Parts: sequence; structure tokens; C-alpha cells
Amino acid sequence: MRRNLQHHLSGLRFFEAAARQLSFTRAAQELCVTQAAVSHQVRALEEALELQLFERRPRQVHLTAAGARLLAVLSSSFDRIEQVLAELKQQSRSSLQLAVTPSFSSRWLMPRLPRFWDAHPEIELHLHHTAQGDALARGAADAAIVWTSGKPDKPERLWAQRLFGTQLSPVCSPSLARPEHPLSKPQALKHYPLLHEDSVDDWRRWMLAADVSEAQVQSGPIIDDSNALLMAAMAGRGVALGRLALIEDDLRSGRLIQPFAQTIAADGAYWLIASSATAEQPRFKALAAFLQSQAQAQAASQQD
Repeated sequence: MRRNLQHHLSGLRFFEAAARQLSFTRAAQELCVTQAAVSHQVRALEEALELQLFERRPRQVHLTAAGARLLAVLSSSFDRIEQVLAELKQQSRSSLQLAVTPSFSSRWLMPRLPRFWDAHPEIELHLHHTAQGDALARGAADAAIVWTSGKPDKPERLWAQRLFGTQLSPVCSPSLARPEHPLSKPQALKHYPLLHEDSVDDWRRWMLAADVSEAQVQSGPIIDDSNALLMAAMAGRGVALGRLALIEDDLRSGRLIQPFAQTIAADGAYWLIASSATAEQPRFKALAAFLQSQAQAQAASQQD
């Protein structure tokens, strides 16, 4: 039976979140994955068990009798597992596993971490660089810093704290500007390639705020990694919308320039998340307090 169980562990985790929330969308937000991933995992579990666990209706789902029975067992089991893991970690060395994206780590976290290490030499902070937001759900990390739109759902076993959002503004290499089309007004952007992160939506919003035609928004590559996007901009491949909170050093050093003052608020923010059990541990509280103080210091400096 245990051999069969190992093939279903991922599906069971996704099912438990969806069943507890009675929503695939909220389960996806909790697990930091897509709604399609939750749906796929649950469907695969149902097919393997040859049982229907949900009654799917327009914009809502309900548990079947089999689903309700399975949820009761899983919830109590996951609670007990999490409790035991937390107890074991408390007895081990004072280490903390933090999952972060490479772009956030290199551009915001790493320049500040020496202050944390100096203040807390007793805490071993292990960084896991991953673009996968489900590191916490998979047990690969004790905590994670994630970028998410809106406020993450806070189910019983998840602790979440907003760190900061950011403004977006066009940035590019100093060498990109053309004398015949100086970047003195936003209208000049129609003569330059645009670089997009994830989609064209942010550029469309910025163009609207700057009162510029959206005709050119559809052109240009989409790069779904912040570091790669900024590297392309530094290499003179086009104009990107940079997250100002992460590129202060690049602007200060001249690797990037910000030709226009117009900014828009990014549709999202960085959040620190952890299980409720981890959030009660002194080592995590020390890290959370440090990150919050750094975020507040950055906000204060931007207002000066």
C-alpha cells in the first residue's frame, strides 16, 4: 500500500488544499502554483482512485461523500506531520531554509543579508534559489519569499506578511538612445523595441498612464524572468519596465537609465510566507523582523 501511496502524495496534497478551500483557485494561491496545476493533479488522483472526489459546478466545487471522507483523514494527518516536523526542527541545529527567486535574491536580498548574519550568527540561513513558488508546499523550504498579485489566502496552516510592492518605469542601457529619436518624451518609445515580462499588460498600463498610444505595445519579446529581462535591457536589446525597488544599484551605477519620470504601481508585491508552525519559531521571527525592517527602511529612503 505504501508503494501505491508514494505515487499519490502530490495529488493528495493538492486535493487537500482544494477540498479545504472548496476552490481550485484559492488552493492554487495557497500552494503558489497555477489553477490548472491543481486541476490536473486532482483529476489524476481521481482517475487513479477511480473515484469522483468533487462535484464540479459552474464557478464552484463540492465534495462528494468519498471526497469528504478523504479530506477528514488527510487534514488530521497533515496537521500531525507538520507538528512532528516542527518539533524535530526545533531539536536540530538552528537552520532555516528560505526559498527565493534568483532575481529577488541577487538584487535585493543578498546586498542586505550580511547585516542579518552579523546580528544572528547562531542562525544558519540556507537559500534555495528557485522560480517554483510551491517550494514551501513541497517541503523543500521552511519559508519563501514570493511575488503575488493581491493578498495571499491565509489558511489555517499558512502565515503570510507583505514585505513591499514596487513601482515600474521604463529602463534601458545608456547606449540604446538614438540621436535621431532622443528619449526625451514617452512618444519616442515607438522607435524602440519593448521588452515584456510575462505579458504585455504592464506596458499597456504604463502607456495609458503616460498618455501614449498603445499601438507599439504588442511588439517585442516576452521574457518571463526578471534577471534575464534586465540583462537584455543592459545589453541594449530594448526598453524594459523595471521594478524600481530591485534596480536601485543598476540605476546608481549607470548600467541602466530611467529616461522618464512616469511610473505605475506593479500589479503585485513580495510576501514572506511560512507555515504557522514555522512562524512561531524564534529563528524565523528574527528573519521576519529583519526583512520587515529592511523593507521599511527602503520605503523611507524612497520618500526622502
